[in-house]
Amino acid sequence: MSLAGHLTTYHIVKPITAEFVKCSLEDFIAKRTEKPTIILFDNGPVHRVKIVKECFSKWEEKNIYIFLLPTYSCHLNPIEVLWKFIEYKWLNREHYKSWTSLKKHVHSVFSEYGNNYLINFNALVKNNAINLT
Repeated sequence: MSLAGHLTTYHIVKPITAEFVKCSLEDFIAKRTEKPTIILFDNGPVHRVKIVKECFSKWEEKNIYIFLLPTYSCHLNPIEVLWKFIEYKWLNREHYKSWTSLKKHVHSVFSEYGNNYLINFNALVKNNAINLT
């Protein structure tokens, strides 16, 4: 997710594994432009395991820079803001009636992010409106 409104998602219906994270990033890197890219990882266990951390230097050679955020710093992670918007602004009770409905609407938000769904991070920071705790 970029602050400019671009979102790339990978989904899985099982628990996320380090292998899934690694493969998703490899796919993302293969499809992107050569611009330097910064990826923020929260401190989730799948981000800190050997199979993922071993790739950091290889990805850096491709202008991908991974930064691990400090523990309990959701306020520094833009994806947490996205989840708050999804949960509190873009979903309603109707979407929670079934797993199928919820999944469909979340996928819809992801696919339409940047067009029908957008977060103005500059306005949030200016208005000090980001509250994730």
